[in-house]
Amino acid sequence: MSVGRRGFSLIELLMVLSMIGLLAAFAIPRINVARMKSDGAARLVRMLVMNAQRTSITRQSNTIISFDLANSRMRIVEDYNNNDTLNTTDRVYWRALPEGVRFLTPPMVRVIGGSASSALQGSDLRTVSSFLSMTFRRDGSASSDVDLYFSARADVENEFRAMTISPSTGRTDLYRWTGTAWARMTQ
Repeated sequence: MSVGRRGFSLIELLMVLSMIGLLAAFAIPRINVARMKSDGAARLVRMLVMNAQRTSITRQSNTIISFDLANSRMRIVEDYNNNDTLNTTDRVYWRALPEGVRFLTPPMVRVIGGSASSALQGSDLRTVSSFLSMTFRRDGSASSDVDLYFSARADVENEFRAMTISPSTGRTDLYRWTGTAWARMTQ
């Protein structure tokens, strides 16, 4: 009567672990954590902006998005009385960019062309409580066109990301710098 084998020998386990280690050694240097942070920040900012737009439509009240460029965070205000100012009765919350990602002025051309003078560009941005701001109206439209730029590392151009907001529809688009031009990111 033959006895069936059960389990693995120590040598077999060591061989499998060493092969996994070799594969990991080849794969890990190819992972660009800073680029992944920039992509994650782009998606986070887009999600926050889209949620603010959705809130303004469903609650039928304006939503103000303010950009704290110095501290790389956003303030979202649900403006219940639609007076485009910050009141004590309005719901306010802050959201910071992921650790290491900052709003930065891009060294390259803007998404729409021309040179950038700031990390935040727009034709009709207003100042609300000392922060540059835009507002989503009750119909979902934005008060200004917006170009917003951020990156995990200022000295690496390929890690810059941009988000644009269209004023008439409030549509948001994400872009990444390829080294020669802005390319639209897949949503």
